[in-house]
Amino acid sequence: AVGLLDAWVDFGQQDPHSWQKYDNISAEQLFLASAGVTPALYRELVTPLLHVLPMTPGYDCSAAAALSCFHVFALQSKGAFDVRWCRGTIAESIFNPWTQKLLSSGNFA
Repeated sequence: AVGLLDAWVDFGQQDPHSWQKYDNISAEQLFLASAGVTPALYRELVTPLLHVLPMTPGYDCSAAAALSCFHVFALQSKGAFDVRWCRGTIAESIFNPWTQKLLSSGNFA
């Protein structure tokens, strides 16, 4: 993941040339191929952050948008950025119980 520092330093939040350069690759490509983030770290940390910050999967998000979101929300808003991780999968902890409750109440067909 040290390779990510190169991109982080190279990316200029206010620089149109940086946006052009990093808009041409997906966040997934940047993290997995260029930056050397392991698949496990990508799956457990980066993917949830991409779903919360730019609200899109890494293959559909430009590297520029991901770097910009991480910069703004993770670095400039440290006090407002509080992540809570699910114990188990989101499906097991949230969606399955919610589905069961909806089904048992008759509000879901």
